[in-house]
Amino acid sequence: MNINMHILLDELRELNPKSYLHDSIDLTIRSMAGFDKTSDGFLKDTLYLAATTALAAWEGKLQDVNLIVTGAFDLDFAQRNRCNIICFDDSLTPVEIAGHIFRIQKKYDDWNNALLSALIAKKPTKHLFAIALEEIHNPMMLLGSLNTLILAAGDIPASCTDTLWRELLNEGYLSYEHPLYSELLKIAEKKPSEQPFIVKFPMHDYTYLIANLFQSGKRCGALHLLEVNQPFSLGQITLVAHFRSILEQAIKTIPDLQILSSNANGFVYQLLNHIYVKESIIINSLQAKGWKVFDEFLCLNLMQNKMQRDDTLLNIIVQELTRVFPAAIILNYKDGVVMILRHADFPFDREDLRARLASFVKKFFLTIGVSSVFYDFKNLKRHYDECSLAIKYGLAQDPTLALHFFDDHVFRHLSRFIFVENGKNQFIHTKVELLHHYDLKNNTELVKTLLTYFQFGQSKSLAAEKMHLHRNTLTYRLNSINNLVGIDCSSRNLQEEEIFHIMLSCKFLEYIP
Repeated sequence: MNINMHILLDELRELNPKSYLHDSIDLTIRSMAGFDKTSDGFLKDTLYLAATTALAAWEGKLQDVNLIVTGAFDLDFAQRNRCNIICFDDSLTPVEIAGHIFRIQKKYDDWNNALLSALIAKKPTKHLFAIALEEIHNPMMLLGSLNTLILAAGDIPASCTDTLWRELLNEGYLSYEHPLYSELLKIAEKKPSEQPFIVKFPMHDYTYLIANLFQSGKRCGALHLLEVNQPFSLGQITLVAHFRSILEQAIKTIPDLQILSSNANGFVYQLLNHIYVKESIIINSLQAKGWKVFDEFLCLNLMQNKMQRDDTLLNIIVQELTRVFPAAIILNYKDGVVMILRHADFPFDREDLRARLASFVKKFFLTIGVSSVFYDFKNLKRHYDECSLAIKYGLAQDPTLALHFFDDHVFRHLSRFIFVENGKNQFIHTKVELLHHYDLKNNTELVKTLLTYFQFGQSKSLAAEKMHLHRNTLTYRLNSINNLVGIDCSSRNLQEEEIFHIMLSCKFLEYIP
């Protein structure tokens, strides 16, 4: 690891140096040399050791040069020449100063080697943070792109009353209702640079250091530090920037950091767009979450009211869903949010699902479509389409409802598909169709009676109970059916295929004009 002038200044403060350094963490040092009066130029990444008396001859030629000098410190000289100077009194010899510098360099080489070894060995993220905190002296949090807490490390004094960090620690996320939530989002948008930056909010007592993490040029999360143990010096900011670069490499290899990968859900987007994805990619991506391709899944599509569509609001919805369904795959897609649940993590109970989603419906004015249960993740696109169909059929049936299940509309969808492809007359049993016309003309329920009778195994008692009829009334209706269209319901000689055809025809007629 290449140290810089600010790290040196932090490490040498116990020797009471005076200094003038540029406010940049790019003052990197790759080598060290004695100050040569005969030199015709200086390298910006070399640290030169000199006596202050030797500098005067180079007036105007030392811009951006890095110097450690002994003797009387001349601030005016440093400012005029815009050089970087750390100055000690004459009690220190150049040899002693060089010894200190070599010790500091070895210290940070060892620190960097420990981080790289942990990275190569794919150690858990906590292990990386433990090593980082040996030299970074304020507590850190690793947050996702929507301010959800992934990991916290370092001690926070009990006297610290910072509400932002306390909420993150206690809840695992920062609520969009927190007064600083929108400010943090704005900061992330306004500070896309790769350098860490210090933030202090008006009317807020605490100072933060934020280092955004990037994958493929896209911000995927951030390191947040709270200034409670030691001021944020430029030396500390340099170390945070270095640790950030380690984390960006770790995202690609360490399993518990895959959640930050810009490509973590890339395969899901491809599947939703009906783009071919190699099965090995799907398997590996799901394994990173502890899932398998042939687990039991449910897909939900959460759509905003057309009048309220807002990208920032969609991001908030994703964050809130992540808190309620922490094991789910959740992503923005088109004009809504797609959520994929796995049965092993969340029981597919309708009432439980309604209860968990009720606050989202009320708070964000959502309409939600729920697919049928599926058992092959590769078929995600088909079941995402089921969500859209569930919303379409559900709203047509009852526009006041917000949660719609595809399973409730299977026959409606199947009937429309069959009739569009083949025409009604090619599928519906002729006698059932005649009976349907009779019902429409005479306001009777003979088709429903016929279906119910066969659904209950040709039991008049059970069918009558289901329809809240007297048994004799049911018998009268069955006789009428036989007289009208010739379906003898009392006959035990009806073929199984014909009964099936009659039942499907009755069921489909519920969903067509």
